Amino acid sequence: MPQIEQGMRQDIAVFLPDAMKTAIQSYIRFSEDEATIPDNEYTPKTFKEHHDACKVCIAHIELLIKLAKWADIPPPELEGELENAIMQSIIENAQAELKE
Repeated sequence: MPQIEQGMRQDIAVFLPDAMKTAIQSYIRFSEDEATIPDNEYTPKTFKEHHDACKVCIAHIELLIKLAKWADIPPPELEGELENAIMQSIIENAQAELKE
């Protein structure tokens, strides 16, 4: 593997766990916001806008999962089984959230 690609994969491995956590937490908060829309403001338009935005959130999470797979995360370079287990758990949780 070329040196620059290996460096990119290592950078992504450091960045990705927080990015995935943030994206999932943001999606959960945003998707729950629909329940706070007052009935008099809940129209077909607001419904569509909210659900379109949720689809964008899901697409973002899916792209992060693809990036994790491309970067071969958890990478063998990470020291310790704990880090690998945490990263694998994040990926599995993201995939489970998408299935729901």
